[in-house]
Amino acid sequence: MHELSICQALLTQVGEIARKRGADTVDRITIEWGPLSGVEPDLLKNAFSVMCARGIAAGAELRIETIGVTVSCSACGAQTKTVANRLVCERCGGFRTRVIAGDELRLRRIEMRVAEPHAALAG
Repeated sequence: MHELSICQALLTQVGEIARKRGADTVDRITIEWGPLSGVEPDLLKNAFSVMCARGIAAGAELRIETIGVTVSCSACGAQTKTVANRLVCERCGGFRTRVIAGDELRLRRIEMRVAEPHAALAG
């Protein structure tokens, strides 16, 4: 189950970004997921619930936004939406296509809280 290592890398990246911005807590992580990414979203959510039990993202919500599959056709030049198991051009039916969207797994947004500076330090 490579979702565990993907989740670990995601949480490492999120932790680095949060620390650079001075955050104390990460509340929500949003990723973009394509059906051709090779990642099972349910397994990723399960891995996330285990992996984020401690640290800056403890208790954070993982939100997964699905990206549709889009192909570019070399025969007619069209870019069309399709489904993961039918990578043909929807315009001309051509099978010489190139995937241009739908194979990604990308960190899209991190919602975090930054502690208020102490009044003694602000003055």
